[in-house]
Amino acid sequence: MKSPRYHVIVDLTHAKPDVIRDQSRLEQFLKDIVTRVEMKIISGPTAVQGVPENPGLSAFAVLDYSHAAVHTFTEHDEVMIDIFSCKPFDREKARQAVLETFATPESDVRSQEIWWQSQTV
Repeated sequence: MKSPRYHVIVDLTHAKPDVIRDQSRLEQFLKDIVTRVEMKIISGPTAVQGVPENPGLSAFAVLDYSHAAVHTFTEHDEVMIDIFSCKPFDREKARQAVLETFATPESDVRSQEIWWQSQTV
């Protein structure tokens, strides 16, 4: 593996209902978080509505070094954020952006980080 990999996943319950139901706000969140962690969007963001039997929204942006995505389950006020990159980024800034945008006092926040550094093969 010659390129490093950096992956952050944040799972949040009791998310702000007005935000997770609004396509334009999810797209703006992706623009904001990407700027905050000093990356560049090369396509998107695009947000789409889920199917009636699985209500929610998904938003996605292709980044110069990979992707950022948001998935919401509006029936349960849940949101999942996924950022994957081959470029190092400030994971605390990313987490803070998630909390500022989606968290309520009742929110339960779980996050997982996976980091693989480059190695000589």
